[in-house]
Amino acid sequence: MARPKGQGQKTKERIAEKAKIIFEQKGYAGTSMEDIREFSDISKGSIYYHFKSKEELFLYTVEKTSEDWRIKWANHADKVVTSTEKLYLLAKYYASDMQNPLSHTVPEYMATENIDKMMRNKIFDLIKPEYEAFYQIIDEGICRKEFKSNQSPVDLAYILYSTLTGLSITQFFGYSDEQFLMLYQNAIDIFLKGISNNTP
Repeated sequence: MARPKGQGQKTKERIAEKAKIIFEQKGYAGTSMEDIREFSDISKGSIYYHFKSKEELFLYTVEKTSEDWRIKWANHADKVVTSTEKLYLLAKYYASDMQNPLSHTVPEYMATENIDKMMRNKIFDLIKPEYEAFYQIIDEGICRKEFKSNQSPVDLAYILYSTLTGLSITQFFGYSDEQFLMLYQNAIDIFLKGISNNTP
């Protein structure tokens, strides 16, 4: 018998919500479908009805988290006007988001799974909204002549995205939350020295 569509979607979302908590606590490799079954109190058959594998379930939770990130960032970005202000705000927002435990499971997933080209494309699609936030700010800044136009906005967005993403590892080096945030702010300071039209 077919399941009612609304009820099936609710079950799927509940599985994903519970799985996210387990992935955050135990990491990708340390989490089993049995862990998720026990924690969600949903039958294994029902879990496999919605997700054919742990990998598919994990990527779904990352996708939902990415969607939430995009919505929240859009609301934050509306609060400032200049591209420079947006870069500082993005750094602050990104520093807070990088402390989200699920953020650390993606590199772990990529290191432990034999990821084929299709899955690499899927992962790229998941992080694309974050990259596009960087690109839009930089491109906007160039159009407004806040930033120099002698560099490719695509390249600059990748440089900044990689820099801020890479800084997330420093939270394991004993930095306080305040110091961690300052690293991100300083990264924007250094980045702007290279691209700002207002810098001597």
